[in-house]
Amino acid sequence: MTSTAVRPILLVLMAVSSFQLAMAATAEAQRRGGRALGPPPVTLADVKIAPVNERFAAVGSGRARRQVTIATRQAGLVAKVLFEGGGRVEANQPLVQLHAETEQIAVETAEAQRAQAADSVERLKQLNEGVVTRVARAEADTALKVADAALRRAREEVDRMTIRAPFAGIMGLTNLQVGDYIGAGTAIASLDDRTSLLVEFTVPESVAPQIRKGLPLRASLVTRSGEIHEGSIDAVGTRIDPDTRTLAVRGEIPNPTLVLIPGSTFSISVSLLGQNAPQVPGLAIQWDRRGAFVWRLGANNAVERVGIAIISRNGDRVMVDAALKEDDKVVFEGGDQLRAGQIVQPQGS
Repeated sequence: MTSTAVRPILLVLMAVSSFQLAMAATAEAQRRGGRALGPPPVTLADVKIAPVNERFAAVGSGRARRQVTIATRQAGLVAKVLFEGGGRVEANQPLVQLHAETEQIAVETAEAQRAQAADSVERLKQLNEGVVTRVARAEADTALKVADAALRRAREEVDRMTIRAPFAGIMGLTNLQVGDYIGAGTAIASLDDRTSLLVEFTVPESVAPQIRKGLPLRASLVTRSGEIHEGSIDAVGTRIDPDTRTLAVRGEIPNPTLVLIPGSTFSISVSLLGQNAPQVPGLAIQWDRRGAFVWRLGANNAVERVGIAIISRNGDRVMVDAALKEDDKVVFEGGDQLRAGQIVQPQGS
C-alpha cells in the first residue's frame, strides 16, 4: 500500500480518537459537577415547620350514651305490654300497664273527700265572724289541705301502675306477657339511647399529659376494620393507675344511623400534636454512607449537605430532625449527582 493511500486512513483514525477524547472529557466534567456544561438545573422545595403528629392505638368496648334497665315501682298484674323488643320509644312513652282498679277507686274516694272539705270551707266563709270561731275556720282549712294531699297520693299510686320510658331510645327484648304478676323492682327490659356510643380505653403515662377533652379520635369495629367512625374524647380520668401506669379515657362516637351496637369492640386511634419539626418532601432526601441528608440552597446558589433523622412520614411529606428553618429551600429534583459547595441553577419551587 502506498503512502498516498495510507494518509486518509490515518486522518480518519485521528478524528475518531479526538472525538473519543472529547466525549471522555465531557463525561468526566459532568461526573465532577458539570463545570464544563455550567451549573446543573435543580428544582427546589420550601421547608415547612409543623407539629409532629404522634398516634397511639387502644382497644375499648362501646356502650350506649344512656342505658338503663327499667323496673317496676309497684307490684301487680300486667294488663298491657305497649312496646316491642328492638323498637324505638320516645321519652315518657307508656311501656307496661298494670291493673289499677283498686288504685283508681282510691282516687275517686280522695276526690270525693276533697270536694267535701272544699264545701265546708266555702260554707264557713259565708257565715259571719261572730257565728264561726277562728278555730273552726282553721280546722276546715286543715281538712282541705289533708284532702288535697290524699288526692295527690292516690293519683301517684295510679301513675305508678303505668311504667314509662325515662328517655328516648331502643328497647331490649322481654318475656313479659299480659297476665303476668310482677313484684316491685322486677326488671322489665333494657333501654339504650344509641344516638352516640361511649368507648372507654386507657392511654400510657407517657402521652397522658397531652390528652384533653374534645381531642378528635378515629374508631373502627374490630370485626369491620375498613369502617372508620370519627369521634372525640368525652372525658379524661384524673389519676394514673399505679399498677398499669395508664390513664382512663372515655371517647364518644356519634351514631345517628344507629348502626353501631353497644357492647361492640372498637380499635381506637388518637392523633396527638407533639413538638414542631421541619417537614420536607420525601424525594428531597438523599442517602450515602453517612446516612440520610438533604441539599440546602445556600448563598450564591451553592448547596450544602444537611444531615437528617426521619421522625415520621405523612404521604409524600416527611417530618425530620435536622438543622432546618422555616422556608429554607432544599433540592427536590436533580440532587443525585451534587456535591457540597457546588453551584446549581434553580428552576423553580
